[in-house]
Amino acid sequence: MASCLWVVISGREQVEIWGKASVELKGMPNDLTLLSGLPPEIEIRVRGPKGLMRTITDKQLTYVLDLSKVRPGLNVLPVQSGGIRLGKAFDVVEVRPSRLTLEVDKLIKKKLPVVPRWTGELPTDLFVESASVKPQYVTVQGPDSELVTLSGVEAVTPAPVIKGPGSVTLEGTVSLSLRAKATPPLVEVTYILGMLYQKRTIIRNVIVIPRAGLDISLNRTAVKLMIEVPDSMKDNSALIDTIRVILELPEDITPGEHQLPYRLELPDKIKVTSTEPETLTVTVSKK
Repeated sequence: MASCLWVVISGREQVEIWGKASVELKGMPNDLTLLSGLPPEIEIRVRGPKGLMRTITDKQLTYVLDLSKVRPGLNVLPVQSGGIRLGKAFDVVEVRPSRLTLEVDKLIKKKLPVVPRWTGELPTDLFVESASVKPQYVTVQGPDSELVTLSGVEAVTPAPVIKGPGSVTLEGTVSLSLRAKATPPLVEVTYILGMLYQKRTIIRNVIVIPRAGLDISLNRTAVKLMIEVPDSMKDNSALIDTIRVILELPEDITPGEHQLPYRLELPDKIKVTSTEPETLTVTVSKK
């Protein structure tokens, strides 16, 4: 809406007002894009009949800027009164600014690889082992000056709620400047999350669950365990001490020598990668 900054009365019928007009573009070549220099509006001084001037102040004025002849680089364009849509009863006396300096660039397309970028913090001990993107490439359209040195684009993914290692698939937004756009703008990113472990070797005595009426003897009374401890727990010796090796005889066992498995009791997140021996030689006899 035009705003009256001041009024100059010229005779009985004619008045002048200052107003503002938004800038509307037309004729921009399809292979060019505007980088800078365009104001959101211009100021105009309009002369016309006093009785009709309210029709100017009550409506949105528009200046139509013809860009059909612009070329890449700096373009100085005069702001001409003919670009303002007014009735025959009005004259545009003055326009501010009187010319515009517009920076124009070529509009190009490039096919670029997508690189995923995790945002936010990962839970303790977790890390990104690998990531894959689908599709792997997007078509980017934008100013030549921005895209000429661009060798890839990032797909930004949100930080989901994750409790442990494994696979997670997220929607990634291709990150570009406001003057460029990607097709497609969204991609599918799959992350493989691993856990930081410390490898340890420990020895644990075998705990034998007694059986009434039987004597139980072992050829080896201890088992060597190779374990992986989350990095944040590596110095927690009290937690590691809770690891136990337990031998429990089957219900139908008979006297004699047997190769029997044992079971392990482990705290959460601690993994056993190997054991030695894998079974125990157990001799069972009646009391």
